[in-house]
Amino acid sequence: MKPFLTKAQKIGKCLLPLIGLFIHTKSNAAVEWQSLSANIQFIQQPDRLRFYDSNQVLIQGSECALLVDASGNFAAVEQLVTELKQQLKTPLCYLVATHFHDDHLLGMAVMQHYFPDAKLITHQQVANDFSLYQQALTDKLEGFEKSIELSYQRLATLPDAEQTQWREKLTRAKTRLFRWQGYQLTPPKMSISESKTLDLGGYTLTISPHQAHTNGDLTLLADKGKTLIGGDIIDWLPYPGHGELKQWQNLLKKYINNNTLSLFIPGHGNLVDKVKLKQSLTFLEAITEHAKNNPDANIEQLQKNFPSEALKPYQQEPLDIKSSHLFLQSGLLRAKNSQ
Repeated sequence: MKPFLTKAQKIGKCLLPLIGLFIHTKSNAAVEWQSLSANIQFIQQPDRLRFYDSNQVLIQGSECALLVDASGNFAAVEQLVTELKQQLKTPLCYLVATHFHDDHLLGMAVMQHYFPDAKLITHQQVANDFSLYQQALTDKLEGFEKSIELSYQRLATLPDAEQTQWREKLTRAKTRLFRWQGYQLTPPKMSISESKTLDLGGYTLTISPHQAHTNGDLTLLADKGKTLIGGDIIDWLPYPGHGELKQWQNLLKKYINNNTLSLFIPGHGNLVDKVKLKQSLTFLEAITEHAKNNPDANIEQLQKNFPSEALKPYQQEPLDIKSSHLFLQSGLLRAKNSQ
């Protein structure tokens, strides 16, 4: 059994598989580091990748540091390793994967290679199914290898003037792939089935398990309950394709009504506030209600007649429009199959 097609794969499946092997450079795909407090740094993906790849969060105490999530772009993670080594004031003790999607989990293989003493933390359900994600890593690398072979075959069809340039790119891709084939996704050292407090040295945070965006989500509550690192649970445009939709909606209501919470760090895109969380909630509620009220309609019909007000916030930019329609389709299918 292979893992489900993830959100990143749905958006990026039309891209060449080799894209992650040699397009990432610091100049054209640099993450943005934001210091949100004395202890928390938000590492945000470029805006054009806001639905395709995950943000990261670095939290540092006086004794230990913790990193939340790792991109599915191995070249980007290797660049992050370089930047982390410049930013870390203490040992990196923990790696937290907020859920199993490849744009949050698979890059942990890179992090584990460079920080072998850091303990990987996942939801208990992710730990139980971990062999699936190890196989997903193997499949991804095999896909890269096949793409390189195919690209070499296509070289012969290019003009001579272009062949040298692309041969050099493929040589670099092969070098990277050879290095990545030495990385391993090691099972978690800690699995979370109930809320757990971690002390990073004069700075504590609470990791909690949920079934919302997936059946194995983790969130982190920091700054004495003021800051929530929520992963994809609190994304402005939520991906519902694998969601436990009713539980997810109840969790968002809880966050919206929590007067202590004031800072929300999502898995994708910019920081969100309670206004944006309400838009996320409206989108998810509209999906479940629309599927419930039209049990005989197929997905195409459901999508065509979906309430426009629930989609309106996501119809301002081309990438938002494209992504929202893909996410809506996945969410309606999930809601219909869950009835």
